[in-house]
Amino acid sequence: MFTAPAPDPDLPLVRAAQAGDMEAFDEIIRRYQSLMSALLHRFSPARADLEDLVQETFVKAWRALPEWQPERPFAHWLKRIAVRTGLEFYRRRQHSPFSRLQEPSAEGRDPLDDLPAETPDAAQGALEEAQFILSHLPPEDRALLTLLHLEQMPLAEIAQHFGWSRINAKVKAFRARQRLQTLLKRHGYELP
Repeated sequence: MFTAPAPDPDLPLVRAAQAGDMEAFDEIIRRYQSLMSALLHRFSPARADLEDLVQETFVKAWRALPEWQPERPFAHWLKRIAVRTGLEFYRRRQHSPFSRLQEPSAEGRDPLDDLPAETPDAAQGALEEAQFILSHLPPEDRALLTLLHLEQMPLAEIAQHFGWSRINAKVKAFRARQRLQTLLKRHGYELP
C-alpha cells in the first residue's frame, strides 16, 4: 500500500512568510541558520565572509519565496539557494586579483608542503579536525569535493555551475581527491 509523503513541517511558516509575515520568516531563519552556516562554511571558512553568505542566502530566499512550491521540501529548496550563493561567491573570488587559488609555484613546490603536520586537539572532535584539514585545500577543491561528495550534486551540474566541461570537471575532481589524500596521509590517516 502506497502512503503519501508526510507534509513539510515548514509549510505553515512558509505560507505565513509568503503572506508577508516577517515573524514567520524570522523563525525560518532561526531554524536554518546553523545548517546554512555549516553548508556555506565549505565555500569560505572566513567568519566575515561566512556571515555575509548566510545573510545573502536568506535574502535570496525571501525574494524567491513566492516561487516556492509545497511539492518540494523547503529545506532542500533553501539548501539549493545556499549552494548557488556559495558558487557565486567562489566565482567572484576566483576573478579577484587578491585571492588566487593555491597552485604549485613556478619552482614546482606544492603549497601543501608548508602545512603543519599537527591537527587540532583531539578533544575538539572529528568534525573540527575534518574542517581543519579541508581548510588547507584550495577553495576550488574544497567547493568541488563538498558539492560532489557531501551534497551529492551530479558532476554535470557542478561542471555547469563552474563553467567547465564535464571532462574538465572529472579531471579537477580527481586532482582534488589526490590533494585531499596527501593531506590525510600527512595527518596520519591510513588510506586503503
